[in-house]
Amino acid sequence: MNTEGRYVKSFIILICLFTINSVVSADQHPKNLTLSQINLLHKVCENNFEIRYQKFDLSIAAEQAKKETAIFEPSLSASFNYKDSVTPNTAEQFFDRMYMEKFEERLKQYQLGLKGLLPTGTLLSLDYTIDEISNDLVENKYKDRSSETSSYLGFQIKQPLLKNRGTENTMAKIRIAQTAQDIAYQAFRQKVIDIVHNALNAYWELYYTTRQYEFYEDSVKVAQDLLQTYKLMYEAGKVAESELFEIRSGLALRQSLLNAALQKKIDAQNNIFKLLGMSRKGNSIELIIILDTPESYRNFKSPKYQEVLDLALVNNPRYLSSKKHLKKQRIHTDYSQNQNLPDLNFKASFGINSLDDHGENFLENIWNDSDETWTVGLEFLLPLKGRIDSTSELRMAKLREKQAQLAVQSIKLDLENQVDTSIQHLESSMCQLKRHNENLKLKQKIMDVEMSRLEGGKSNIINVLEKEKNLNQARNGHLRAIVNLELSGVALSRIEGTLLKRFGVNIEKHVNME
Repeated sequence: MNTEGRYVKSFIILICLFTINSVVSADQHPKNLTLSQINLLHKVCENNFEIRYQKFDLSIAAEQAKKETAIFEPSLSASFNYKDSVTPNTAEQFFDRMYMEKFEERLKQYQLGLKGLLPTGTLLSLDYTIDEISNDLVENKYKDRSSETSSYLGFQIKQPLLKNRGTENTMAKIRIAQTAQDIAYQAFRQKVIDIVHNALNAYWELYYTTRQYEFYEDSVKVAQDLLQTYKLMYEAGKVAESELFEIRSGLALRQSLLNAALQKKIDAQNNIFKLLGMSRKGNSIELIIILDTPESYRNFKSPKYQEVLDLALVNNPRYLSSKKHLKKQRIHTDYSQNQNLPDLNFKASFGINSLDDHGENFLENIWNDSDETWTVGLEFLLPLKGRIDSTSELRMAKLREKQAQLAVQSIKLDLENQVDTSIQHLESSMCQLKRHNENLKLKQKIMDVEMSRLEGGKSNIINVLEKEKNLNQARNGHLRAIVNLELSGVALSRIEGTLLKRFGVNIEKHVNME
């Protein structure tokens, strides 16, 4: 019974192990990744490492712009000090302090302040102080009290009249940081456009290599069928052995081309995996299946230069970034001109003083007493050697502004040439496609004629293989022309800056993604 029980247990364990192994094997079975253009682009925008890296620059610029607004954040200050001292009196103090050899004092100081900056450059501050004093003089003054309390509520204002005057100068660093954020946004747009452009190139390259691989598969099958047929004919003594050798040679060449096409297909797939931020082997993916087919040649319309250029001047991130950079440098120049002025500030203050031997009455006294203090004045500051620092800064700012102006002009000129080149390339691609289409039809007719001649005994296998090779070359050229036309349209949209809109990529969604 024990032996039979052990056999049953062993059998159950083997069944469990077999089941687990089957499940694991099923999970590890290679799978295919099916992609359309839209699907690929959304996956790339979500997972591509370069896009995610660039997004950090945009976030940093946004935080910097937020940081600069902190100059308008009010600040609250509070302090408490306690002092207990015994000081010997000098001869003069001896008589002033009613013949006391030593002066004993205890002091409690409370301070509360509020400061803030207005967009006009005005600096405001509100101070409230309470001094609770206990010393020998207080005791002599009040007889029945050992302490007195003095308080002060004051308001101060400082308004720049030359340097740092006005909203534009006060907010200069904020405006610079906001412009830098706009530049970072355009840099992010450019990065996304570049990656999307690369992804579409990789997509159509995979489409091309997949179709090319199919062409060579068909070619290998044709050569294999011919070889099988001619083997039978050779065995029957109807053809020479040399013709059999020719077919084998042609088959070996086509198999070599098929292997090369397979490698190109793998390279194209891995390029897409790289853009997706993933590994083919790490995700057990056997191959990528392309869903879309080229459509540009079906509804081709030659673009107009001025229309494309107008779109590029409005949407191209590189050009928009150069204009933002020029705006940033102009803010720098205006701010530097202001900083080169002398410091001239209007200053004023108003305060109410209160004194009482009952500390708890300080709030009541501060509003009822008429012991007021006010001041009005001007403050002037001018470096004696001609403002070397600010003058040099102004000169550098003007030079940088001229640099930025040249950059805008240069990028605009480059954009004009790129638009012209892209349009010419698009039209040339369409013209080449027409020629390849005509060539393909002719090669197909030649192939059909040669096959008819072979069946009629008027041709030989060498001519057939040669014509079939030429037909494959024509197919390959026609396919490449179709893909090139598609890529030319993608390149033109990239120059226009409309590539993301064309394929429904919402950049704001990816900017706001955590």
